[in-house]
Amino acid sequence: LLPTTAAERYQLSADKVRAAWGAKTRGVLLASPSNPTGTSIAPDELRRIHDVVRSHDGITMIDEIYLGLSYEEEFGHTALAIDDSIISINSFSKYFNMTGWRLGWMVVPDAMVPVVERLAQNLFICASTVSQHAALACFEAESIAEYERRRAEFKARRDFFIPALQSLGLNVPVMPDGAFYAWADCTQAAQQLGVNGSWDFAFELMRRAHIAVTPGRDFGAAEPERFIRFSTANSMAQLQESVSRLRTVLG
Repeated sequence: LLPTTAAERYQLSADKVRAAWGAKTRGVLLASPSNPTGTSIAPDELRRIHDVVRSHDGITMIDEIYLGLSYEEEFGHTALAIDDSIISINSFSKYFNMTGWRLGWMVVPDAMVPVVERLAQNLFICASTVSQHAALACFEAESIAEYERRRAEFKARRDFFIPALQSLGLNVPVMPDGAFYAWADCTQAAQQLGVNGSWDFAFELMRRAHIAVTPGRDFGAAEPERFIRFSTANSMAQLQESVSRLRTVLG
């Protein structure tokens, strides 16, 4: 696990991958867009990362589960456009709104297909028939139209919610370009409420404003007490209400 910073869009860099590569390293696992930050890897940096991995005869594996919920053209392309030796992991759960159906896919190089099939055969055999029929319906024209409408709604929520957080002293260092999260620095706001760190701040928001957020410690060891995660996977009306409650508490 490698810590990242806002300057890197909370994503790995080629320099960090190169420095961290050791005798037992076999590859790199990325997520773009990611949870909890909602940020994607810049395409040029992803190419550089993959070049480092290839120079070590390693594997680049990327979680693209939120890729369908990208809002900026720059980041809305699969890593497979760079090289078909990259392994892409995806799911019907986010863009296709099938959370809980446990259905996804991997795109792997041809030579790896028999190996992955054997792995899948021993882990879960196959996806359920019901899930497969539901997935087929996702590709109907009217379904895609609904998903695109929904993606536009997620972007509208982001464009409302992030500036509102900023105005309340909850700084979001990097604008999320996908998914439906806001990774906010709560240092100033926590001090205002007389608590230290994101864990206690999260409980104060529940107690004072009846708002649930996720403290940074749920997402690893990179400045966990400094950050909290908001989710915008809710209606605009609910987000507006949450901002109103935050304003009442934070001023």
